[in-house]
Amino acid sequence: SMGVQGLWDLASPAGQKLHLSALENKVVAVDASIWMYHFLKAMRDEAGNMIKGAHVLGFFRRICKLLYLKIKPVFVFDGPPPQLKLRTLRLRAQQRDAEDRHRRKAVEKLLRNQLQMHILQASAAAAAEGHPLPEDGAAGGG
Repeated sequence: SMGVQGLWDLASPAGQKLHLSALENKVVAVDASIWMYHFLKAMRDEAGNMIKGAHVLGFFRRICKLLYLKIKPVFVFDGPPPQLKLRTLRLRAQQRDAEDRHRRKAVEKLLRNQLQMHILQASAAAAAEGHPLPEDGAAGGG
């Protein structure tokens, strides 16, 4: 999870829900990194792939909406992560790498199994027609 753990629990008693129209002609600070994260995670195509330029498109649409509602956004970009968060970021990167390796191994295994099944089916079909495949499993034809 992003941000400061427990911040919302601490701040929520002081918060109040507003309709966006209540912010008309006001200047509003926007945490740009949260918007960026949201757009990169949420904006996907039909196949579930990230849309190229999702962050730019998302920012543009939201800025247009805020300006339409006469809300003036001021974007806050946080600096480099604090020392305390570096360990968390390293652990996340290691976890992503491990998940990627695991996913690649699973895909390779599935492809290998599919290929073996295809070779066996082709071999059985060729044998049934009286044309056995060569021993190495290669379907000749040349």
